[in-house]
Amino acid sequence: MVELYFSIKWLHILGACIGFGSNVTHLFWIFSANRDPVNRANILRVVKKIDDFMSVPSYVVSISCGLAMWLWQWPTNTSWIVASLVITTILTIMGISYGPFMKKWIRMAKERPADDQGLAVLARRLTIWWAGITGSVFVVIYLMVRKPMLW
Repeated sequence: MVELYFSIKWLHILGACIGFGSNVTHLFWIFSANRDPVNRANILRVVKKIDDFMSVPSYVVSISCGLAMWLWQWPTNTSWIVASLVITTILTIMGISYGPFMKKWIRMAKERPADDQGLAVLARRLTIWWAGITGSVFVVIYLMVRKPMLW
């Protein structure tokens, strides 16, 4: 039984590492897209593919394994787990809503001129949004590793 728990824990950590690593690379690619209007649409398509095929599946695995471990071993009112669950729920909603905006951004990057103000405003907002998501994932990983008692 202990081996099963540690196998689930290993998958949980692996999923978190892959997801967080993907998020960090997203920021690099998005900053590059903002600086390279000619190739912006292609760069953003790569970001979307990384998100669809690496980030999202890894977070699904990590969240599923985390919930299994929580229900298996931890008291349901453990403060760091409750905080992590709240942040993860918010991140899930943000991540799900980011997809349609990303598609809109890619479409606008293909169709509009590079110096379009609407595109620049959307790029700035989505870059800040993605930085917020990445920072929040960092906080969840911190809580996962340190397990601080918050209340």
